[in-house]
Amino acid sequence: MGKITKKYKLEETSDEKFKFICNECARETSHVVVASYHESGFDDAGNNCYADWDERNQIIQCQGCDTISFRVELTHSEDSDYSYEHDTHIRNIRENYFPNRTHQLREINTFLLPINVKEIYQETTSAISNGLFILAGIGVRALIEAVCKEQKAKGGNLYDKIDSLYKMSVVTKEGSETLQKLRNLGNKAAHEVKPQSEEQLYTAMQIIDHMLEGTYIIPKRVEQVFGQEG
Repeated sequence: MGKITKKYKLEETSDEKFKFICNECARETSHVVVASYHESGFDDAGNNCYADWDERNQIIQCQGCDTISFRVELTHSEDSDYSYEHDTHIRNIRENYFPNRTHQLREINTFLLPINVKEIYQETTSAISNGLFILAGIGVRALIEAVCKEQKAKGGNLYDKIDSLYKMSVVTKEGSETLQKLRNLGNKAAHEVKPQSEEQLYTAMQIIDHMLEGTYIIPKRVEQVFGQEG
């Protein structure tokens, strides 16, 4: 077993800005590092076999919306690519964010959603953020199923229940046709184990967001602001 040496250091921060993705802004924005804890290590296995690594655990803050999140930056001597231009190995930088984030995906405020719809929504967006595109496709279908159940839509299958949402004026005719397309997307994920593209899933969630806002969020906000007055 090799000898492992570790060092820890709380680094000084500055006003320097870095470009990271912000979930709230749904795009890449300027961030500052509020705090950074640096861990470095060295593993000497003997016989000229060794490895070293650097890890930074950072609290970061978006300079657009002030949202605080967490970032981990890791490099390892065993994780590098050879550069023919510089005739050397260049270490890859691995990044993880908490909460996870991706371009284009912005969650709506879920506190006004029914609990079962809220839970499926959060799991679906989490699956997209983590690149679990088969599970995300199934989640899109499950979201539609959850809304149909909560709205007491009638029908023996999801196709008929979506049609029932239209007849109940929960969605428009165009909206019901779009939901049928999302149903097919979910069917491919569930029955054919076929992942959808990021673009398809982002678009699907934008459509879902529009439906959830119109069905739950906006009516409840109107009631909160204007009360029950007719």
